Amino acid sequence: MTQKCQMLLGLAATISAAVLDLPVEIRNSYSSVKFSIGSPPKEHNLLLDTGSSTSWLINTDCTESSCPDRSSPYYTRQPYNASASSTSVDLDIPATIPFLGGDVSGQTYQDTFSVPGDDNGLEWNQTFLSANTSTWRFITSDGFLGLGFSSIAEPNTSTLVETLLQQSALDSPRFGLFYGTNLRDTGPQNGVLTLGSSHENKYVDGETIYTPLRKEDPYQLWRAPLRSVNVLVAQRPNLPNSTVQIINGKLPTTSLTPGTFPRANTTWPMFGAGRAVFDTGAGRLSLPDEIIGAVYFNLGWNLTKLYSGEERMTCAHLNASWAITLTLGEAEQANDVSFSLRGDEFTIPGDQCMLPVDASGATGFALVGAAFLRRVYSVWDFGAHNADGYEPRIGFGRLKPEWDYMYQ
Repeated sequence: MTQKCQMLLGLAATISAAVLDLPVEIRNSYSSVKFSIGSPPKEHNLLLDTGSSTSWLINTDCTESSCPDRSSPYYTRQPYNASASSTSVDLDIPATIPFLGGDVSGQTYQDTFSVPGDDNGLEWNQTFLSANTSTWRFITSDGFLGLGFSSIAEPNTSTLVETLLQQSALDSPRFGLFYGTNLRDTGPQNGVLTLGSSHENKYVDGETIYTPLRKEDPYQLWRAPLRSVNVLVAQRPNLPNSTVQIINGKLPTTSLTPGTFPRANTTWPMFGAGRAVFDTGAGRLSLPDEIIGAVYFNLGWNLTKLYSGEERMTCAHLNASWAITLTLGEAEQANDVSFSLRGDEFTIPGDQCMLPVDASGATGFALVGAAFLRRVYSVWDFGAHNADGYEPRIGFGRLKPEWDYMYQ
C-alpha cells in the first residue's frame, strides 16, 4: 500500500499549475460537477458543498435499504467500484459523516482523480470516503464534493482543493462559482466551478466585494462574522413602482417622499456573537432563531398563522418592495460589508413560491445557501497555498444582466 501511495503522489507532483473549469450541472435543484475517478477512469457527479470537507461517493456495496435512491428520473447514480480500479487504495480507516440533512458511512480510500475533457492533463491522487451507507436519497449525484477546510475532514483525508494547493497544482489559491443562467433540468446549462482562479471580469457587473472570515484557528468552514440582520420594506409596497434598490456591499435603499419613512427598516444586532456560514449545499436562507418571528412581522406576516394556514403567502408577495440584508464584520464597523436578497430574488421565475426564509436552528447563526449564492458570482479565496498562511475571504459580485437568470 505504501508503494502505491508514493507512486500516486509522484504522479501528481509532475503536473504544473493549472486552472480547472468544471461545468455545473443542475438537476432537480441540486448542483454538481463531474470528475473522472480511478483507472480506468469512470465519471462521477459530486454535489457542491462548501459546508463540509471530506468528499464521498456511494459504492457498489450499497443496497436499497442502506443507500435509498430517489434521484430518478433526474439522475442515474454511478457507484464507486474500488475493485475495478487498479489505482484504488483502501486506507483501512472507517468513517461516519453526520450532516444536517443526512448521514454517510464507509471506508476511506485514495484513487486518481481528473476532470473530463481537461486540456491540462491534470491527474492527482485524492482521498475520499467510499460510502456503503447513505441517507441522502434525493440528491442527483453520486456523493459530495467537500469544499470546506481540511481541518474538519476525516482523519488522513484532505479536501480536493487543498490537495491540489498543497501540490502547487493550481494557479491561485481560490475557486469561483457561477450557477448559470438556466437553473432548470432541461435545456443547455452554462454554470461553472473554477478551481485555481475566478472569472469576475466576465460575470460581475461592477465591483466584487469581499468579507474576511471569522477569526478561527484553524479555519473550518466559510464562516463570516455576522454583525446584524436588516429588513427594509418600501414605503408603499403595494404600488408597482415601490422598489428597493440593491447596492452590493452596502445596505439597500428605497425612494421616499420628503419627510416620510419606509414601512419598515429594522436592524437586529448580533452583539459580537453572530456568524454566517456560506453553504452551497444548502438551498435556502436561514436566519437566527431569535429573530425569525420578528422578521416576518416586519414583512407584514404572522409566522404562526403562516404555519397554521390561517395566512397564506402567494408569489405576488415575493416582489421588489422589500429586502433582507446581512451585515458582516467583527472589527471596525466602518469596514463592514452588507449583502442583500430582495423579495423578488427568493424564487426562480415559474417555480413554486415558498416562505422566503426559515429559522437556522441556533441563536446568532445564519445559513446562507443557494437562494443567495445563485444571485451572485462568488469567489472563495484561501489567501495562500499553505494552511499556515491562510487569510481566507469570500467575495460576491452582482451578475451582469446577460449572466443573470432573472433577465433571460
